[in-house]
Amino acid sequence: MLNELSPSAKLFILAIALLLVSPIIVFILPFTISQTFYFSRDNIVLITPTNNFTMLVLAIALVILTLIMLGFKRNKYTYLITIIVIVSSLVLGYFSLVNYIAIQKTQIVFKEFQHQTTYKWQDIKEVIYEYEIGTVGTYYFQTKNNEEFVIAENGQFGIEEKSAIYHLTHENGATFIEREKEE
Repeated sequence: MLNELSPSAKLFILAIALLLVSPIIVFILPFTISQTFYFSRDNIVLITPTNNFTMLVLAIALVILTLIMLGFKRNKYTYLITIIVIVSSLVLGYFSLVNYIAIQKTQIVFKEFQHQTTYKWQDIKEVIYEYEIGTVGTYYFQTKNNEEFVIAENGQFGIEEKSAIYHLTHENGATFIEREKEE
């Protein structure tokens, strides 16, 4: 009987274990989900936005805080709060996995929650690639309707991806400008 852990101790241990495992979950899960479910042979680059990671951190932090709260006090109100927070965390966790940006051979897709915006390469008027030596660059796109959007490079952009964007721009009659960032 003395060797058994109390329910409070079990909850604290579970919170600590989740805290230790959460960095692995946060860094691997969004990439894995996007590369698995949103993979297409047409993709040149499939980008996982940084807000996915932020939302997943928030969802896991809420679960950890709830476990700690239950470790200190358990009554019908804390159980009700726990249910609400766990459901909210699951919804937030789900939303953290559905956002992506895909630069494809025929279009550029921005998927956010329940909204998807697609720009065909034929509709692109100008692409400006700004870079600073030693850091990643940024692509500024302007459509023929004067809409503008920005895609910042990350580790998924290599020489082949940059070359593919350059060729797609010229194939579709758009101008491509490459310049160093002005200070």
